[in-house]
Amino acid sequence: MIQDQSTKAVCSTLYNFGAIFKDGNTPKGRLIIDSLGNLYGVLNTGGLDQGDTSGNGVVFMLAPDTHGESYEYKVLHRFAGGPADGARPVGGLVMGPDGILFGTAAGGGTGWAGTVFKLAPNGAGGWDLTNLYNFSAAPPATGKNSDGAAPTSHLIISANGTLFGTTSAGGTNGGGTVFSLTPMLGGGYSFNNLHNFSAIAGYNYFVGGLLMDVHGNIYGLVSAGGEYSSGEIFGLFVSGDQTYTYKSLYSFPLNDFDPVLPFGSLVMDNSGQMFGTTNRGGDISGTVFSYPSGKTPATPTTVYEFNELNGEFSPGAGVIIDSVGNLFGTAQYSSAGQGGVYKLTKKDIGTYVYTALFEFNGNAGEYPENTLVADPIDRLYGTTSEGGKHGYGTVFRIGETAEAMAVMQGGVVVQIVVTNPGRGYASPPTVTLTPSNNGATAQASATISNGTVSSITVTNAGSGYDFGPQVIFTQPF
Repeated sequence: MIQDQSTKAVCSTLYNFGAIFKDGNTPKGRLIIDSLGNLYGVLNTGGLDQGDTSGNGVVFMLAPDTHGESYEYKVLHRFAGGPADGARPVGGLVMGPDGILFGTAAGGGTGWAGTVFKLAPNGAGGWDLTNLYNFSAAPPATGKNSDGAAPTSHLIISANGTLFGTTSAGGTNGGGTVFSLTPMLGGGYSFNNLHNFSAIAGYNYFVGGLLMDVHGNIYGLVSAGGEYSSGEIFGLFVSGDQTYTYKSLYSFPLNDFDPVLPFGSLVMDNSGQMFGTTNRGGDISGTVFSYPSGKTPATPTTVYEFNELNGEFSPGAGVIIDSVGNLFGTAQYSSAGQGGVYKLTKKDIGTYVYTALFEFNGNAGEYPENTLVADPIDRLYGTTSEGGKHGYGTVFRIGETAEAMAVMQGGVVVQIVVTNPGRGYASPPTVTLTPSNNGATAQASATISNGTVSSITVTNAGSGYDFGPQVIFTQPF
């Protein structure tokens, strides 16, 4: 557990990759979490199989103990590569309502262009992988095919079990596709190519994961797509006969200081406002932006401009949003470390206040580049692609320390006011007040609700204080 004294956050390293190469390393894609607190993710390398000296990647699970203080690492699948299996998963996973995992592998398969897979528990303590779809070959001479290649983002699942995803290559123009896989009554899935992106023209080209609204419309980002090859927001709008119409909603302009290169996926709040990130722009360090959902094109609003001289910058993934509209994300780099986790606190007037929650220093990991996930008490989980004990990345958990102020009267503590309730508390933290120079030290206890400190009770008012003591929380997160 590592305390960042400047930002009042605590980072717990749950797992260090790289001790056993067969177990995989270099985490890619977002984590997901189930109702029991189990974490699931994919690794791009490692998982030695069939004599392959580099490994083709792994699907893993981290299962917590009853207190959530330690985790057991389990390999659910080691990719074999070749025509019989996928290779190099980078997009993360999604879980169906029955606990079955779905994901993509960027390589391997019968066309050597990637796969969509299902991973289901077999009742004997293991997991069985089924390839649902093999993308067809995309010859190097053209890079084109009929369905897409290199699926590098996570899938989404509709209410009827249809899977939607993207590829970052292939398709009729070589610039990737949006596709769906619909379960059939007799078993198997029916593939449908919903859209072919234009030919790749910019650098750092990547088609992100998808977002579906309550009407079944789909939104996404292309990092180097659009009119200026510097990023695009797009929508696929569904009609009554379940056909989709593609619309380019916004092309990021390639001008000095304009936001460019939107990475990752969008997220939507209850009002239909979407949020995403750009890797560059603003003061050249990236931005968080908002964009309204719907068919009408609009201009994004910059919510925050990162500054490489202060806190984190250059986000490589999108944000998540909590129940009150606060935004949380990771950035690959930081002014005082090797990337970090940030918070944008939503204010009543619709503005956001930036806080650097934690900056990585190598011991807890380096260069986080994936989206976070939160548990029911708002602890944040994520991965770093490098660093940690063995240098091959980590799984981490972030909790935000509460803050409070002591109210004094006549040299004693009469009240303690919570100024920041923190987040992610699994049990009440210990409250310590700095000693009195001229008398007894005050004492207090905390009460938590939904992972935050809701109140503090003064149990001993102390005596002889010349000024208000500092209130210190020692957490378990």
